[in-house]
Amino acid sequence: MDEGLLGVCIGEKRRIVVPPHLGYGEEGRGNIPGSAVLVFDIHVIDFHNPSDSISITSHYKPPDCSVLSKKGDYLKYHYNASLLDGTLLDSTWNLGKTYNIVLGSGQVVLGMDMGLREMCVGEKRTVIIPPHLGYGEAGVDGEVPGSAVLVFDIELLELVAGLPEGYMFIWNDEVSPNLFEEIDKDGDGEVLLEEFSEYIHAQVASGKGKLAPGFDAEMIVKNMFTNQDRNGDGKVTAEEFKLKDQEAKHDEL
Repeated sequence: MDEGLLGVCIGEKRRIVVPPHLGYGEEGRGNIPGSAVLVFDIHVIDFHNPSDSISITSHYKPPDCSVLSKKGDYLKYHYNASLLDGTLLDSTWNLGKTYNIVLGSGQVVLGMDMGLREMCVGEKRTVIIPPHLGYGEAGVDGEVPGSAVLVFDIELLELVAGLPEGYMFIWNDEVSPNLFEEIDKDGDGEVLLEEFSEYIHAQVASGKGKLAPGFDAEMIVKNMFTNQDRNGDGKVTAEEFKLKDQEAKHDEL
């Protein structure tokens, strides 16, 4: 049977006759008698090679297509998802809202993540994803059949540049040498989460700082505060802040 399938194409119908020594031999198996000649009538519906990658066809690029998407960027895009035979699976256009992800964060199947890279705002492309880079042999119950080749027609509508890998907040300007004093607005020598959050959001609003796009901003700020609160008592002292700052400078070196 393995030899009989060599060289087939999608849609082909053929009959394969398998002699006993290339089938189940003199012993047979189960309901198949020994020394049986087997006849298979097959219809090739689809096939793929596990070494295949995605296929990208760009249909339109705007005149200025210099800023390209990369890992960590926050993307908003529309798509139609269908099977190779044209069966529509899903459409954000029909839903009336974009699909939003942080590229490279595992929020979509690997083939889709690959297909959205190096794309500029306004670009339209078709991405064909083989099963092993999509939903695999299992598919998605009731939604995507097993071993499905997926076809995505995509339009990228918005791109927000991400931060360097590993960062959830960065400064766009020089950091004030009196940073702790600026955060500690009441001057009591302790910074609570509320003070810290208010200060960080003010820096982001003024353009002096930037939070990683596409993530929960409050959760990022809370994690930043917890990282500074070395003893976990719910407040950051000048000494804790100083030690953390020294560690950061050491890491940079």
